[in-house]
Amino acid sequence: MYALDPVVSTIIALGVALLFGAAALHKLKDWSRFRTALAGYGLVPSSLNPAAALSFVALESLTAATLPFTGSRRVGAFLAAALLVSYALAIFINLLRGRTSIDCGCLGAGQRNRIGGWMVIRNLGLAAATFAATLPTTGRSLTSLDVVTIVGAVLTLAALYAAQDSLQRTAHAGLGSARP
Repeated sequence: MYALDPVVSTIIALGVALLFGAAALHKLKDWSRFRTALAGYGLVPSSLNPAAALSFVALESLTAATLPFTGSRRVGAFLAAALLVSYALAIFINLLRGRTSIDCGCLGAGQRNRIGGWMVIRNLGLAAATFAATLPTTGRSLTSLDVVTIVGAVLTLAALYAAQDSLQRTAHAGLGSARP
């Protein structure tokens, strides 16, 4: 059976934990906007929207809290993958409905991003990568150089994710202004 280096497993786990922790915080910062975005998907009856919103934030927070620790990493990885696949499915359903102008609900307070097919691919890719964190790791202990590598890699991945997100928003804004 394949065993993953603990550095790779830790980078994945901490990167995804950071993503879900930031997502939960962004939703809590602008609770009203998040609930409006969630309602925009049209997948949850309006009477259940407050409970669904609270559930998503709770699950994202739990995911962020369980991924960093090796003892709970598998639970966190499965939660993360399930959430990412759920988000991809919700986006895909609305794309099939032709509802592309709804807010994805995944950005920071006061920001808005329309859903797109690239989000489905991104979320499924992140879910697949997250499953790698459930693989057994080699028995080697982390060294101080490994810790530096992990911190650098997680910070780099966070910066790349933020840059990709910014580029997508800029592309959508540019497309919107170029239309007659």
